[in-house]
Amino acid sequence: MSTPFAEELKTNAKRICRPGFGILAADESTGTIGKKFAPLGVENTEDNRRKYRELLFSTPDIEKRISGVIMYDETVRQNDVSGKNFCQV
Repeated sequence: MSTPFAEELKTNAKRICRPGFGILAADESTGTIGKKFAPLGVENTEDNRRKYRELLFSTPDIEKRISGVIMYDETVRQNDVSGKNFCQV
């Protein structure tokens, strides 16, 4: 059965599954990311979570190895230091 979006879905799947590329899982919930921060002595605040995500997304040449990003709800609504939404970054 063919749907209007079948070709678009195939195209996007091929982009995401390219050899040598990975998917960045930046979908840690507030609690999960807090477990990462605690051993480092980093306070689990929204600003610290934003800074951590910005560090990930601003890695030089990340687009050469990452084909997609899974985001947590909070991340979708956050912006980098310049005001650009993380979905655009």
